[in-house]
Amino acid sequence: MEESKIVSISIDIDAKPSKVWEVITNKDFAKELGNVFDKHAFVESDWKLGSEVHFKYEPDRIVSTGTIGKLEEHKLIQVDYDFPDFDYVEKYSIETNNSTAKLSIYAGPYTADFETQKVVWNNWLNKVKQLCEQ
Repeated sequence: MEESKIVSISIDIDAKPSKVWEVITNKDFAKELGNVFDKHAFVESDWKLGSEVHFKYEPDRIVSTGTIGKLEEHKLIQVDYDFPDFDYVEKYSIETNNSTAKLSIYAGPYTADFETQKVVWNNWLNKVKQLCEQ
């Protein structure tokens, strides 16, 4: 059996945590961020504790659904997915670092596609940074 791995990376963003939070949770940015994963992908949620998070392809095809298991506004979002063969988690944490924010992602487990997912998540972090700093 292949070893499962976790993507755990972070990026410094020249913006307040509230701006980073807005970019991650505002539906106006969902498609731009989702396109990092796939051309027609986006995430949809009301970003409240216990709410569902849908990973979708346009126009409205749900690929996977998770639940917000932890939420601390401007600081932490944890989305728990219950796939048939395993549990998958995405954690987004935002820390204040002087006048900047540090956004960290923890996602997994992954197996065969770990290296690909690491690149995609790194690209996603860079897209969040770009949107926050423009």
